Amino acid sequence: MSGPWYYILYLYGVFVDAFSLCEDPVKLQASELNRDQYLGRWLFVAAASASPSSLRTFTSLDSTLFNMTQSNNAEQLQLRAAIRLKTGQCVPKSWVYLLKEGSADLATEGRPHMKTELFSAKCQDSIIVQETDQDYHRILLYSRVLHPAEECIEDFKDKASCLGMEEFLLIPRTQDSCEFQDV
Repeated sequence: MSGPWYYILYLYGVFVDAFSLCEDPVKLQASELNRDQYLGRWLFVAAASASPSSLRTFTSLDSTLFNMTQSNNAEQLQLRAAIRLKTGQCVPKSWVYLLKEGSADLATEGRPHMKTELFSAKCQDSIIVQETDQDYHRILLYSRVLHPAEECIEDFKDKASCLGMEEFLLIPRTQDSCEFQDV
């Protein structure tokens, strides 16, 4: 009896996959990025994960402005953040991303277990970043504009859902952005 059920369930799975609205996101190769296209200012818009704990670090944020620059070393990118908390306080942070030739991912200096992958988004002025570390797995939406079109947010939610990430957090972005400070 288990044989026929196995085949019925298998065929059902094939049928569901055939009509699924999920598209595989287009992964960007970090070592081959057009840096002029991705350097500069970015605003943190939204985050998604399969678990609320992966998003907890973002719940106290009102807005975050990032600035990605090329460092003196061609294999490193400098990321600076001006983080505005809901309390109004500004917190500066910075990271160094390491570009490894032939690698699709970005490594983060000082965080050997963290994996950062870049994906294209529906809207040209947006990018999706997937972060995986020992304690979390999440995707983040960044945009060049403070309030991207609703279709950009919906596309992000759809991609998150297809990845099994039903927990969604929209960053409020109600206060003025902080200015960049030295970290």
